[in-house]
Amino acid sequence: MRTRSLALGVLATAALSLGVTGTASAADLNCDDFATQAEAQANLVANPTDPNGLDRDDDGIACENFAYAAGSATSDEGQAAVVAQVPNRPTGGVAAGDGSSDAASVLPYVLGGLAVVGAGGAAVASRRSARATA
Repeated sequence: MRTRSLALGVLATAALSLGVTGTASAADLNCDDFATQAEAQANLVANPTDPNGLDRDDDGIACENFAYAAGSATSDEGQAAVVAQVPNRPTGGVAAGDGSSDAASVLPYVLGGLAVVGAGGAAVASRRSARATA
């Protein structure tokens, strides 16, 4: 009975650890995460589906009601401040990635895998001990 409880505990731990490990998750950004409205607008232009909710009234202008520090650039026409932010336009190709972070850790995946293997081993041990005592 003790090994069965151990197996259930390891299996529950594995299930919880797999629920926590996920694909690369993007940080939810708010208007106060940007130094200027132009930076928020650039994020909205880069992500037109607006996953961060920077354009609450869907008029194409990000964080229009957020009070940024004096002297920060604001955009009345949406993309105008974004264009003015880049003094020299880059030319040529740009290396594109899959959107994942280089700093992503594999530790949650390794721990999840070890938990699953441990749960399987505990289940096998529990089954064998149950057969041996029967």
